[in-house]
Amino acid sequence: MSDNVKGNFSALLPSQDVMRGRYQCAQSLLQGMFTKKIACNATVYPIWIGDSDCFWYERESKEGKEYRFVDAKVKNNIIAFDHVALASLLAAEVQRDIDSVDLPICDVKMQINPKENSVGAVYFTAFSKRWVYDIATNSCNTKKLIDKHWSISPSGKLAAFVKDYNLWIYDIDSGEERAVTRDGEEHYAYGVTGSAWGWSLGPDVQACWSPDSKRIFTIQRDTRRVKDLPVVHHVPKDGSVRPTLTYHKVAYPGDEHIETLRLLSINIESGHLQEANYRQIPTIRNGWGFFKDNLGWWSPDSRHAYFVDVVRSYKRVCVVEFDTYTGCTRVLFEETSTTQFDLMPNSDERPTLKPLPATNELLWYSERSGWGHIYLYDLQTGLLKKTVTQGDWAIRYVVAVDEARREVFIQTAGRYSDRDPYYRDLCRVNLDTGEFVEVLSSDDEICCTTSKDLTPIMASIYGRDIIDSCGVSPSGDFSVITRSRADTVPVSILLDRGGKELLILETADISALPDGWQWPEPVKLLAADGKTDIYGLVYRPSHFSSDKSYPVVSHTFSSPEMPHTAKGSFSNGIFYGISYFDAIALAELGFIVVQIDGRGTPFRGKKFFDESYGDVESVSKMEDHVTGIQQLAERYPYMDLNRVGVFSLGGPAGIRALLHHSDFYTVSTTNLLHDSRLMAGLMWADKYEGLSGPAEGGLYSEKFVDNLKGKLLLTHGMLDICTPPAGVFRLVEALQKANKDFDLLLLPNHDHRYSGYLIRRSWDYLVQHLMGCETPSEFKLISYFDHS
Repeated sequence: MSDNVKGNFSALLPSQDVMRGRYQCAQSLLQGMFTKKIACNATVYPIWIGDSDCFWYERESKEGKEYRFVDAKVKNNIIAFDHVALASLLAAEVQRDIDSVDLPICDVKMQINPKENSVGAVYFTAFSKRWVYDIATNSCNTKKLIDKHWSISPSGKLAAFVKDYNLWIYDIDSGEERAVTRDGEEHYAYGVTGSAWGWSLGPDVQACWSPDSKRIFTIQRDTRRVKDLPVVHHVPKDGSVRPTLTYHKVAYPGDEHIETLRLLSINIESGHLQEANYRQIPTIRNGWGFFKDNLGWWSPDSRHAYFVDVVRSYKRVCVVEFDTYTGCTRVLFEETSTTQFDLMPNSDERPTLKPLPATNELLWYSERSGWGHIYLYDLQTGLLKKTVTQGDWAIRYVVAVDEARREVFIQTAGRYSDRDPYYRDLCRVNLDTGEFVEVLSSDDEICCTTSKDLTPIMASIYGRDIIDSCGVSPSGDFSVITRSRADTVPVSILLDRGGKELLILETADISALPDGWQWPEPVKLLAADGKTDIYGLVYRPSHFSSDKSYPVVSHTFSSPEMPHTAKGSFSNGIFYGISYFDAIALAELGFIVVQIDGRGTPFRGKKFFDESYGDVESVSKMEDHVTGIQQLAERYPYMDLNRVGVFSLGGPAGIRALLHHSDFYTVSTTNLLHDSRLMAGLMWADKYEGLSGPAEGGLYSEKFVDNLKGKLLLTHGMLDICTPPAGVFRLVEALQKANKDFDLLLLPNHDHRYSGYLIRRSWDYLVQHLMGCETPSEFKLISYFDHS
C-alpha cells in the first residue's frame, strides 16, 4: 500500500482491538468447513438400506449428531433408534461414559426389520471393535471386525487384503489367512492403490472379485524404475538433530520411466496367476484406486474382465477385454483427442464411466462432441449401441442406473441459456429410447450425491460417515436432493421419481452466522476476450457499508482439475465448500473478496477448457480476473482498485498476478505454488501440456520475473510431495538473481495441506499491505485442517 493511499485512509483504519474481533469472527467462519459451528445440515447424505426405499442420514446439531430414519413410501422422518439406550449399553460394555447426543460410532450400517419397516439392527465400529445393536432384544454385542478397506467376495465368505506387498485371502468363517502371491516387493506390490503423486490416496485393496467368487482381477504396481524424489526432514519428528532423508517414487515430465500397473487374475482355488497379454498401463489421474475408479471390472460369465487403458499423454484411451483363462486381450474400442482425454468432468473426482455387468454394457463418458456426454457400448462386440445424451451442454454425474427400467439418472448443467451454466439439475434418460425426463431443474445448484463426487469423498476422509451415500433410491422411485445457491439457505428434499416434493428433510440451521451476515453475490461478467461469459462470486464482510471504501482480493485456486467458485452454499460448494468457507472468512477481515472461474477451467465444454492446454500455468486466465474486477468496480464504487491483492490457495495464479499484471495487483500471498516441471507427469504436466511440455518459456524465465512489483509472500510446506518446495526455490533463485524483494515462509514439518498458521500469516500480509493497519499480535488461528 503506497504512502499516499495509506495517508488517505489512516483515519479510517480499524483499531487492533477491532481487527482482533474480526479475526475471531473469521476463524469461526473458517472452521465451519469441518465443524458444526456455522451451518448445520447444509447437505443431507442419504444411505439407502439394502434394496429398500428406506434410508438413514445424520442430522447435525451444534452438540453432536442424531441418526434419522426415512421411509420414502410413507414419507416419514423419525429417529432411527433409541440413542440413549445404545449409549447405555455401549457404556456398560466399554466401562466409560458415552454421550448419547454425540455417539462415538462410525462405519454405520443399518438393517431393516421387515415386519415393522423400521430399523432392526445397527452395525457400527467403536473403540476398535465391530458391534451390532439389536433393537428387538435391546442388546449390544461385538462382531468379528473385518477391515473396511478389504475387498469382500460376492459370496461374503472371503476377503482379499494386502500384507507385505502381497495379496492375501482371509476366510471370514474360520479366520484362516493365506497368501495368493509371494513375489511382491515394495516397488512391485500387489493390490495397492496407485501413487503417481508419490503417495497413495487410500488403503483400499485394489482387487475385484469375479461374480462366482472364484477369481480375483487385480494389479501389481510397478515403480521399480521410477526415479526417487528425496524429501529432507530438517526437523525430524523423533527429536534428533541431524536432518534425515526419505525417498518417494515420482515421475516428472520428460522422465523415461513412469509408474505402471501389471494386470492379472488369480484363481483362488488353484492359486494359478494369469497375466494379461498386454503391456503394463500407466497409473493415471486421479489415483483413488484402479478398481475403486471402475477402471477394471468383470463380465457376468466370471471368465472375461475389462479394463481402461489411458496412455501417458492422455491423447488415446482404450477399453480392453481380458480373457482371464488364457491371458488373451482384445481392444474393444478406442478414442483419441488432439489435446487431452478426460474420463470425468472434474479430474479430482472419480471417472464417470459406469459398467452394467448384468447386460455386459458400458456407459462411457466422452467429450468427443465438444461437450461431456454419455454413450452406451456393447462389451461383447465393442460397438456403440446408443448416444445416450447429446447437445451443447454437459453431463456432470451419472448418479444411478435403474437397470430394471433401463434408465440412468444424471446431473446435467448448461442446458438453459438464461441460467448459470454451472448449476446442476437432476434428470433421467431411457437407455433404449432416449426419452429424457427432468426430475428437478431450477435456477439453483442441485446436489444429488454420488460416490464419484469429490464432496462426499472429502467429507468421508474428514470424518463424515457418508461414502456410501447415493441421491437416488435402489428402486429408482425416489431421490434426495439439496437445493441451494451461494446466496441462499440450503434445503434438502425427498422427491418421487417424477420430481414431486414429498418431504422437506432439513433446512440448514445458520443461526450461528454473524450479525449482519452478507450472502455472497453471484455475478456474470465478460472475459478479457470481450465475448465469453464468465461467472463468479463477490463476498462482503458482515460489517459492510456501501459508504466505505474497501480493498479487493482475488481469491483463487488456479487448477485445470476443477472450478474454484462455489455454486451452492456452505458444504454444497466445490471441494466440500473449502473455497466458500475460506472466502467468507477472508472477507470478514474487511475485504471485498472476488472469485472468478476464468477460461481454461472445466465444466463449460471442451473449447472453454482447452484454452489453457499447452500452458497449464495460464489456467483460469488472470486477465479474466482483472477485467472481471474492473467491471465489478464500475457497479460498486466502494471497491478500491488502488488496493487489489491475491489470496492463492494453490496454483500459479498468485505469482502470475504480480508478474503479468503488476499494474493492477499490488499484493499476493501464494501457497502450494505449482511448477509444472515439478508436478507428477502422469497427473498434471503430461496431461495438460503434452509430452513436449509448454510451448513457451516457463513461469520463472527472466523476462517474467523482471516484471515483479508489489509485495509477494510465498508459503510452502517442506514435506510437500505433490507440489514440492523445489518449485518455490526455483522461483526464489530467479527472483534473487533479478534483485527482487519478496517474503518467504517455509514450514519444515508441513506437507500438502493448509494450516491455521499459514492462513493467519497470509491474512496478516494482506491486512498489513492492502489495509495498512496493524494485525492482532500472534493471533492463534485454528483452521479446518487443524480440526481434521
